[in-house]
Amino acid sequence: MRAHLLLPLIALPLLAGCMHDAASYQIAGRDHALTLIADQPWFWKPEADLAVVAARLPDCQRRHNLKAVPIASIAMEVHRAGDKTYVLRQGKKLYLVETQTCEGFRALEEEPPGGLGEWLGTFKVEGGKLRFAANPDLQAEGASGTAGVAGAAAGQ
Repeated sequence: MRAHLLLPLIALPLLAGCMHDAASYQIAGRDHALTLIADQPWFWKPEADLAVVAARLPDCQRRHNLKAVPIASIAMEVHRAGDKTYVLRQGKKLYLVETQTCEGFRALEEEPPGGLGEWLGTFKVEGGKLRFAANPDLQAEGASGTAGVAGAAAGQ
C-alpha cells in the first residue's frame, strides 16, 4: 500500500478527539431557534470555540461568535428577557441576543435592570454531546408549549 493512502488512516485517531457539536432551543418550531455551536478544531486544544445562531426563518438567521471556553465548562443558560429577546449566561459572562432581525447581539457588562428574565433551560455537555436541557418547571407546566429541544452532533 502506498504511503499517501495510509496518511488519512494515521490522522483519523488524532481527529477523533475533536468536538464538533451543536444543540438548539426551538422557540416556535424548527424555523425559530437559538443554536449553540461548539467547535474544537484540534484534539490537543482543551477549549472549544463557541457561536450562537439566532434564527427566525425565512426572515433572518445570523451567527454570533463567542469566546472560546474549556470544554468541561460549557454551560450556557437561556433566559427570555422579552418578545424575541434572550439573555445568555455563561458563568459571569452575559450576552443579549434577539430573533426579530437576528442582528442584535452584544455582551452585557451587568445584569439588565429588570433581571435576566424567565429561565428557559441550559445548553451543556452530557455524555460527551452538547444538549439543551429545558427548565423542568416549564416542561411540567406546559407553559412553553411551542418550545422544544433538539441536540445534534455534527456528522449525524
